[in-house]
Amino acid sequence: MDIIQVSFGFIKDGKVFRSSWGENPDREIGEVRDEDSEKSTQFFQERFSDLEKKINEVTEKIDATENKGSFLMKLVHLREHLPEHDGLGDYQALLDNILRYESLVRDIIQKNRIRNTEIKTALIEEAKESVEIINWKEATEKITDLKSRWIKTGSAEEDKNEILEEQFWDIIKGFFDRKKQFFEDKQKLTDHRKRQYEELVEGAKKLSEIHGKERFNKVKELKERWKEIGGIPSEFYKPLNNDFNQQLKGDRFIPPKDYSETLSKLMGIKSGKEPFNKDEIDKLKKDLFRDKNRNPEKHKCLELIQLLNEREFVLKLAYKRFPEYAKLDSEKKESVKTGIIKDLISRDQEDLKIYEENSANFSSSDGRMNKVVESKIKSQKRKIEVKSKLLNWVESGEF
Repeated sequence: MDIIQVSFGFIKDGKVFRSSWGENPDREIGEVRDEDSEKSTQFFQERFSDLEKKINEVTEKIDATENKGSFLMKLVHLREHLPEHDGLGDYQALLDNILRYESLVRDIIQKNRIRNTEIKTALIEEAKESVEIINWKEATEKITDLKSRWIKTGSAEEDKNEILEEQFWDIIKGFFDRKKQFFEDKQKLTDHRKRQYEELVEGAKKLSEIHGKERFNKVKELKERWKEIGGIPSEFYKPLNNDFNQQLKGDRFIPPKDYSETLSKLMGIKSGKEPFNKDEIDKLKKDLFRDKNRNPEKHKCLELIQLLNEREFVLKLAYKRFPEYAKLDSEKKESVKTGIIKDLISRDQEDLKIYEENSANFSSSDGRMNKVVESKIKSQKRKIEVKSKLLNWVESGEF
């Protein structure tokens, strides 16, 4: 039978063959349809053109992207597919192009893996240092950051990657295992101490059954044992301590009041979320003065009441001196308030100076008058301090 030669192939016995190339022998790729060899040849040439276009699209993407390593498997798949492809064209040219880009990508991947090996080795050293940090919170933040950076770093060199992965995650696992054990032990210690406190509270409840020196000695013993137990979280300790003291002192013990709601209300008035009500403020003040216990929150509440009263007084002066005060812009209002407060401070300082200069004249043999003057001076200094804090409110935008 005659053989018809076509570009990159031939037709024999009504079948289309692709000519050998490289190590690939002649290959039957199809049949001549409708006895039209030219049309059949064109079909297989177009199949080759489609493959060539697909390869060119991949290589163009490789040229345009920084992450060239992600295309390696795509190139390998295309290379392995070439011998099995049914088409007519210069397959050797396609292979050469694929091999050139595959070599480029593999070289980049190898360089990246060397760089990743260096990065991961450094991260392991950093992890070793971080797990030695005593502060658990700080250490956990650093370890969490290291985990994130490790995951974002690509694979290391093939012969080192598995070893590095094992080293890093062993360090991380060891850290979190130790952290878990620490807090479990801490919880056990807290539970143990809490039970000891509870036992002492129960012991204190039995004090009502004994009297005199026996009671005195028992109270002393219970107090000493209480001091030796050690710390537990405040939410457990406070109620136990209050109960313990109440049992020691009996009816004389008055547990400290919780002023968090009062403080929250006053802060709401300060911020403008709640209206200023003079009668309500005076009632709160009386309630605070009835409590004779020393309490930081109580002190803060009293200070806020002084400041809020003083603020109300300054606002009344502002409206009195400037009838159009409400219509002024914020900058002008701030200037008005600042001027009034500074004027009041100046007057208070003058009065203080007079008290201090004349204090020597107010003396008596029994010292009673000295105490009156000292009280006046102290009160005057307090007025200046309150107004100075109010001035800070203006400057910080809180008034």
